[in-house]
Amino acid sequence: MLRSIGGRRILVWPATYHEFNVRTADAIAVVIAFFLPLSTSAVAVLVVLWLLALLPTLSIREVRQQLATSPAALPAALVLLAVAGMLWADVGWSDRLAGIRPLLKLLVIPLLFIQFQRSDRGLWVLYGLMAGCTLLLTMSFVGFLSSVSLIHGKPPGIVVKDYISQSGFFVVCVFLLLEMAEEDFRARRGVRVVVEVLLVAAFLINIGYVAVSRTALIVVPVLLLLFGLRRNWKIAVMACAAWALLFAIAWTSSPYLKHRLHSAASVTAGDPALPAVSNRQRLAYWDASVDLIRQAPLLGHGTGTVPSMFRHYTADGPESDVNRAANPHNQTFAIALQTGLIGVIVLYAMWISHALMFRGSGMAAWFGLVVLAQNVTGSLFNSHISDFTQGWTYVICIGVAGGMVRRQAKKRGPAPTVSPGAPRASGTVSEPSL
Repeated sequence: MLRSIGGRRILVWPATYHEFNVRTADAIAVVIAFFLPLSTSAVAVLVVLWLLALLPTLSIREVRQQLATSPAALPAALVLLAVAGMLWADVGWSDRLAGIRPLLKLLVIPLLFIQFQRSDRGLWVLYGLMAGCTLLLTMSFVGFLSSVSLIHGKPPGIVVKDYISQSGFFVVCVFLLLEMAEEDFRARRGVRVVVEVLLVAAFLINIGYVAVSRTALIVVPVLLLLFGLRRNWKIAVMACAAWALLFAIAWTSSPYLKHRLHSAASVTAGDPALPAVSNRQRLAYWDASVDLIRQAPLLGHGTGTVPSMFRHYTADGPESDVNRAANPHNQTFAIALQTGLIGVIVLYAMWISHALMFRGSGMAAWFGLVVLAQNVTGSLFNSHISDFTQGWTYVICIGVAGGMVRRQAKKRGPAPTVSPGAPRASGTVSEPSL
């Protein structure tokens, strides 16, 4: 690490093995964030390395303190409920293990809370994510403008993963950059404001003309509303007016955006505007899910049973869309089918506890709120927590942002005692406890 000694900055080796592991875990977390929009395999390998670096630095006392709060305990409770759901599943153990595996990542959230509650490098993780997205943006424009597929089998403009994750990351970057631009504008950092506004424009152009998912088109107004509600009504009105103007320009000049909006509203079989997983198919999955949930409403059918239930679903006749699906494309249904109403209550309690954690002001709270709102909204149309990319994005970003918020709250110290009727101080961050 770099330290200033005698007016000179020199490289100094960490004093202890513990300090070395702490700094290594922080560095790996930044690299994980960088690769989140770029590579699935790199993230998988880096998470293992991160655990190897972080686990020796943890104490039982720290873990117990975290699990005493609902934002950390509820993700663990959802995993434990899914483990219990393996006991009443009527499928083989390989299917049960396949059902529990996507939820195990939630156990990382309390560990990230601990790490970034004691580390001051949380913003570097945010910068790492944005650096990875900026690199992806550059490659996307290169492929699109040259009409060349940079990766075999993918259309120009889609470099890695798919258009759903690419546009989702770009939407997150747009709203993080807006927050940064506002803070830098107030601090009179003109050059940084110009760079941030140009990046916002570049991300929006890519979303409007190169690649966008129907989910992203719904997430944007939700985040825009949250951006305005955190400020005064004038800023909210100006933000809505600016978005309406940009949308009108994109609508009149982008045939691609028109096509995507048409596909978002169409449910007609055989409509050429419909992509592989159409609205019509989703409606079939959801209808089957409701039917199956009614059969075991309280505890569900057990962990790992969704593919088997869909494969043998006969209410819509043989060879229906449902028979070829492996998940209901809705996170609530995915949980309810396996662990019933109890699982849904735990899932929504987790989302609510995380939302309450980010209700304060500042970049850390906004970082967490943006990713949370995107995940919750996207989970209406996909099983985002169960998916690899979206699920790990939620875990990493919520864990890091939550640790940053807790660190800031700890620095401020306990809130002063307020007499009845006295106004409360603004900007105080608190969190529910179990």
